[in-house]
Amino acid sequence: MRLRQALVFVPAAGAFALLLVRLAGDVHGKPLVEDEAVAGLIGARPVGELLGTVLWDRGGAPLHFLLVHAVLAVHSSPAALRWLSVLFGLGAAITCFELGRRLAGPVAGSAAAIAGATSGLLTIYGTVARMYALFAFVGGLAALLFVRALEKRTAEAAFIAALAAWLLPATHPYGGIAVACEAAVALVIWRGRPLKPALPAIAVGAAMLPFAFFDVRLAHRFDVGGQGHSLAGPGETWHQLELVIRGSAGGSAALVIFLALAVVGLVTLVRDRPAVAALTALWIFAPPLLFLTVRSHSSPDLSPRHLIYALPLWAAATGVGAARLLTRVRPEAQAAALAVLLVVAAFGSSAVHDPRAIEFPTGMGAENELRAPAARLRSEIRPGDVLFPFSALHLAALPASGHARTMPRAQPEILARALRRVDLPAGSVVVTVPLAGTRLRADRLHGHGERVGGWLILRRQGPMRDRAQIAAAIGALLREARAATVAPYDPALDGYYKLGIDVADGAVGRLR
Repeated sequence: MRLRQALVFVPAAGAFALLLVRLAGDVHGKPLVEDEAVAGLIGARPVGELLGTVLWDRGGAPLHFLLVHAVLAVHSSPAALRWLSVLFGLGAAITCFELGRRLAGPVAGSAAAIAGATSGLLTIYGTVARMYALFAFVGGLAALLFVRALEKRTAEAAFIAALAAWLLPATHPYGGIAVACEAAVALVIWRGRPLKPALPAIAVGAAMLPFAFFDVRLAHRFDVGGQGHSLAGPGETWHQLELVIRGSAGGSAALVIFLALAVVGLVTLVRDRPAVAALTALWIFAPPLLFLTVRSHSSPDLSPRHLIYALPLWAAATGVGAARLLTRVRPEAQAAALAVLLVVAAFGSSAVHDPRAIEFPTGMGAENELRAPAARLRSEIRPGDVLFPFSALHLAALPASGHARTMPRAQPEILARALRRVDLPAGSVVVTVPLAGTRLRADRLHGHGERVGGWLILRRQGPMRDRAQIAAAIGALLREARAATVAPYDPALDGYYKLGIDVADGAVGRLR
């Protein structure tokens, strides 16, 4: 009898195996991108500098950067960073299983594992060397321990749940929204009594306040608050919410099935576990609604990846729905139904955009495009050099590039803040440009640059005794590169030049 009942776990095991195969293939199979370079090159720096950059200069969450620092201390390579994401991607799928099992038994756990492991969000971001796989895992862990606290109703369980919730804003600024939602549900349940068992959890909540300050720093980067327009309009908000649901549903082919199961599961949870149902709804809908109400003069990203923390709860809801529909069915039939669900989900196309699929300059992040220029950089970079910008090539040049300072190109003020942290005198300034197949007039580089494969490596010899001089050197090198680039060339390359020059010039004005 136990063997028959264990059959429902076979499809879940198949889902875990499928996820591992997909993620392992993408570790080396997908090109590196600039966003991954941000994590790797900041994470490679000493911890004190790392925390100053993440918390003060950029405004953000430090946990993933600290984990990156630890990984690079063991093995300094981009692949190691992606394997870290694989680890947390698999961990997130396990939390999907355990959430479903705890809420409604083995069938729910198996169905939730299938939903999570085949989701486009986890399949893609499970190898991107950023914090999103960690965010999904932390979201699942926080939800799981929240459910445990609801069941046990003890101070110890509440304290552990609060600790897990603390990891959310430590991983991503949007985790603060998730914590606020969880706190609201907990407060409704608690209703202020008794006070003493809640004190440890309240203390953990107070420990989250510094993250609110650092999130305000991040908000200032986007001029959030005051006058301006909504961060996202109704149409864009609905579109992104739709992408979240599609990305959490095992691909387009399985959307209707998973959506129906989730609806059945949420209705069941409203009746049996109203607090869990409320948390699920809030985690999914609160951020988009907040984007409709908060005003800004600019628009930070509203993307499905920012809601990946809700994936385990969504998957668990689909699992509860599946368990509800298969309650009166024999174990063999339950296993067969789950196997069909796995097949449908596995062959569905993902509705989530892969950030590594951009044609330019992301294609230049492929291993074969980076091998020669990265080897050149590793032989030439010296401690104290200044690299610009965060790029796939600089990431591929680890560990040497980790001993240099890499500068951002997003905004002049952010570049100026980063340059203020550079110790003087600095070394040489190194700027890299992804040329791909673009033609180049080498004589116009005045001896400051060399093409290696599809990349242009520019160098202004140090020492640099002034921070404004560093910013000016970055702008001058980019101008030389643009003058040497033979038209016509990809408009994206023109944008690359223009953004870099504008940011460098803006930083010069702020540093003088």
